[in-house]
Amino acid sequence: MKMTVLILTLASMPLAGFAQHAPVETLEDRAKPHLAAALAAGSGFVSLSSASGTPNLAPASLASAFGSSLAPRTEASSAPYPTSLGGISLQVVDSAGMSRPAPLLYASPTQINYVVPAGTAPGTATMNIINGTGNIISSTAQIQKVSPGLFTANGNGQGVVAATAYRTVLPTQISSPVPVFKCGDTAGSCVSVPIDPGLDAPVTLTFYATGLRSRSSDSAVTLTIAGQPVPIRSISSPELTDPLAGIDQIIAGLILSLRQSGEVDVILTVDGTTSNTARINIQ
Repeated sequence: MKMTVLILTLASMPLAGFAQHAPVETLEDRAKPHLAAALAAGSGFVSLSSASGTPNLAPASLASAFGSSLAPRTEASSAPYPTSLGGISLQVVDSAGMSRPAPLLYASPTQINYVVPAGTAPGTATMNIINGTGNIISSTAQIQKVSPGLFTANGNGQGVVAATAYRTVLPTQISSPVPVFKCGDTAGSCVSVPIDPGLDAPVTLTFYATGLRSRSSDSAVTLTIAGQPVPIRSISSPELTDPLAGIDQIIAGLILSLRQSGEVDVILTVDGTTSNTARINIQ
């Protein structure tokens, strides 16, 4: 339940924060050079993956738009997510000329979080933010069939991965939660917690991602930790009416060969496209 709350917070609120001792680059910070380029090209805003912070989107993935005067007021929504929020709507016109309304999770003058409509064709799409008076702010974005992004605990696509874990004691099959990260009182302060892979108490991890919905098959998804392939047990992509719409869940077991790896990289690859690099700590 706590991870569900965290992921919903990451997905439906502004993704910003600072570490306890030094500033952490936020998703908004990562958007600045992309936004500057978009404005120079005549666009009114820029859209990034809400997980990775890169300008690569996919159908049914979570996206964050950054700009100014995007919405007249600040509002957050809950599932099933509406197509009108904060006094605006967002239409996605894909490369085939099809226009679809985007479900909206959060709207404010400087940021809008939304789900790229399912069925959006790959290629250059036009995003139109329309306010109550009919004024339109437009931008373009590149849509890929898949664009995997891993959510991280600090909500900026970097650092410790936003994952949950549990340990199963053998042979009793009794399970208990295992912390993957811990956070201070301030946003952006999440750090990794060392995880013991356990010989007689194996650990199962659930990773939260976006951009996997249009994968060719589950077998086309690979997960590596410290450069080692980790067997995936299951992948799920909730429907758009679900509270976790746009968020893909990958369940995998922590393999014993990773013991004493320390803090290492976690990378997801889908149909040959790699995600951002997150981190996990294995003792």
